[in-house]
Amino acid sequence: MVLSVSASATASRTISARSDAGSADVDVSIKLLPDNPAPVAGVPFGVDIGIGNSGPDSTSTHLLVDLPGGLTATVANRLGCPTGTGTLDCGLLDLAVEDSFDGESRLLAAQPGSYTIVVRTSDLRATDPNLANNSASLTVTVGAASLNPVIRSFAIAPRKPKAGIAVKVSFAVADAVTGGALPPAGVRCSAVAAALKVPGRGKVAAGRATCTFHPPRNATGKTLRGNISATAEGKRLKRSFAVRLR
Repeated sequence: MVLSVSASATASRTISARSDAGSADVDVSIKLLPDNPAPVAGVPFGVDIGIGNSGPDSTSTHLLVDLPGGLTATVANRLGCPTGTGTLDCGLLDLAVEDSFDGESRLLAAQPGSYTIVVRTSDLRATDPNLANNSASLTVTVGAASLNPVIRSFAIAPRKPKAGIAVKVSFAVADAVTGGALPPAGVRCSAVAAALKVPGRGKVAAGRATCTFHPPRNATGKTLRGNISATAEGKRLKRSFAVRLR
């Protein structure tokens, strides 16, 4: 077996054919990428997985990555380590003397906590005088994400409202980083049609901040202008709107 590992968009290196006998000092490594921000739940972070052979002979070995519960590989790396959970089989790698390769995997933690990732060889096809470096581990502390609520899915119903008919203005709230839904609270409503104040009632309905306005019949042809606001995670969110009444 010959494994080609891309080093760039224009060049590649080939791990040469194996020898099933002899002696080979194979070592593996895993580390956080130096330019990573501090890992937080719900946001992928990068780890660098490496493998090399100091010789004196060429060999081949399986490379395995053990992920603890709650951790998922979201992007495969150039060594062949796949996406998924649990034990990831990166395949059989053929290593010539002095070969050294690495690849970045992207991992995602569902919850804050401490996660230990283990990289190890299996089925090594040579005698290794230093078995201690056939495995390596990395413990990553994943923090809770700082939530940044933003407005999502703003809507006016009906889309072409009529004077004298209730108009509902609403929005959902989500975290800007993860996209996860956040519950709104403290809904406030205000609106006018021309110089006439239009009463509105605010509430949370189906997870959305919702204002219901009742423009009078004599507001036909006028523009209903107003604001809807709500609080999420201690942040006040506000959206202005304007819609012509039929």
